[in-house]
Amino acid sequence: MAAAVGRVLDPHINVPLTEMGMLSAVQADDEGNVDVSLVFPCLGCPAFTMLKENVRRQVLRVDGVGDVRVRVDWEARWDRSLMSDRAKRYAARSGYRI
Repeated sequence: MAAAVGRVLDPHINVPLTEMGMLSAVQADDEGNVDVSLVFPCLGCPAFTMLKENVRRQVLRVDGVGDVRVRVDWEARWDRSLMSDRAKRYAARSGYRI
């Protein structure tokens, strides 16, 4: 399932959400129901709804998945250390100071 989430790109930096450190957890039950939890770098992210829907669509493409629920993990806190080195380089090139 993480690979499916990895097909969704951050619209600002153009790297996978998994490299941005935004995937908090993925849980699947025996009936193919999947819960995905995301952490967002900023609470007022304008792409919030779009990213949740893009993740949902990508996970639904995985064989055996019946239903997908994507939610924000308000308990987890995102920080720069969660990003891959590549994501940090792309952010810097894009003018973001993270």
